[in-house]
Amino acid sequence: MLLKLTKHKAAKCTRGSTQKYVKSHKRWSNLRKDFVEELTQPTIMNNIKISDLMKEEGITFEIGEHLDNAEEDDDEFGYSSNVQYSNEEMLNMLNMNDFDDDEELDNMEENSGGVTLCGLSFSKLKAKMTKLTADGKVMKYVKQKGVGEVIPENGQVVVHYIGYFEDRDEPFDSTYVSGQPRTFRLSQNALLPGLEIGVRTMKKHEISVFLIHPDLAFKSMGCPPRIPPNEEVVFIVHLIDYHDDGYALTYQDLSLQEKQAFNCVKEPINHMLVTAKTYFTKMNYRQAVHQYKKAINYLEVVQLKNNSEEEEMNVLLSRAYTNLGLCYNKLNMPLKACTVLQSTPIFTAKTYYHFGKALLTIGDYDDALIKLKKGYDMEPENQLIAKTIQTANAKRVEYNEISSRMWKKCFKSNAEQKDSDFQKNIRDLCTNLIDNKKIMRLPLPEGITKKEYDIVREEAATLGLNVVTSTRNEKETIYIQKSKA
Repeated sequence: MLLKLTKHKAAKCTRGSTQKYVKSHKRWSNLRKDFVEELTQPTIMNNIKISDLMKEEGITFEIGEHLDNAEEDDDEFGYSSNVQYSNEEMLNMLNMNDFDDDEELDNMEENSGGVTLCGLSFSKLKAKMTKLTADGKVMKYVKQKGVGEVIPENGQVVVHYIGYFEDRDEPFDSTYVSGQPRTFRLSQNALLPGLEIGVRTMKKHEISVFLIHPDLAFKSMGCPPRIPPNEEVVFIVHLIDYHDDGYALTYQDLSLQEKQAFNCVKEPINHMLVTAKTYFTKMNYRQAVHQYKKAINYLEVVQLKNNSEEEEMNVLLSRAYTNLGLCYNKLNMPLKACTVLQSTPIFTAKTYYHFGKALLTIGDYDDALIKLKKGYDMEPENQLIAKTIQTANAKRVEYNEISSRMWKKCFKSNAEQKDSDFQKNIRDLCTNLIDNKKIMRLPLPEGITKKEYDIVREEAATLGLNVVTSTRNEKETIYIQKSKA
């Protein structure tokens, strides 16, 4: 069912969605927790952005189950930036004592622990604020200084914010209700004009208060009752992070024909890879995965004109696939790492190394050594690869000794004792796998009988392990595997 919602119809959705609170500052401190809990209940308004409501064309949304499961990794690798403060912590932190004299402060504090923006006159805010525009329609007060440089022209910002109107007991909009920051791209009309002017002046980790004239906010009409007409608005903004990836995001602005032309997508893809590397450097591997996968998907629909473009595209694809495999290794997902690394068009020493590490983790020692040695041949001075080869050799020797010992005992025993010895050795094998944090699975020797296979499954299940069959190079191998691989 599709519904069209414009700013003129928003009142029907908001009416009755929030409880009115007593305007007393003392009572607000007691009711704030209940108010936040009320707002976090699932309602239709929790999923509507104020900026969308202000668009003339309104917004369209669907009621019902979400049926698009094409991207199974979206939930697993969705954006999940760490929340810096809870809603209550942010409100407590933003005690606006700087705007009151001592006598008035003493009268207002009482049991609230400080003065928040709730019930505070905007005229007192203005007295301590700095003009960001010549006409004073956007004003700023820095509550917590940031670090580094200001946001670049086409940057992508990750922010928490709370929005207030004067003499209101509760914020009309807050990212802290959902507990998740929001991500916006500058220069795309994603923010209110006055708010974007303010955000552009911020540095990373800065917390600032912006007072915005209605001309640069919700204008003379507003969107009653939630958005009153012709009123100034205050936003408290916490800039959690920003990324200089405006070029990468411009891919979405390309036409379908341009998205199939390599010379059009080359620059945006390069910037996507830079953004992915930034996420990786910050150990945000899941978001790095998201960026690398996007770059790969975009490249694989390109129509190439000549061999030169194909060579250049393969370099970009190889870079993306190799680093995606590295991310999966960091996330302890060696099977996915093997899958993406196998697709790499141009293998480098780095590709072979991470492929070998993934194979080593899943217990495929022979193939791991093959890949690692190929990487070492390309970079014989690489001590990291050399050390990993030594580790793989040691693991293979250890596994072969366990396997040999297991079968020797079986062959020397009678039928009943043979089953008992086999069960004990399988239990030891499972225990060794559980104790080794760097190995995800171990292969079983070839030629086990149906009865032995049942023993393996029983012992593995008892210890919380799985038994899986894998086919590589037309060879079927049975593995004892940890639950997450």
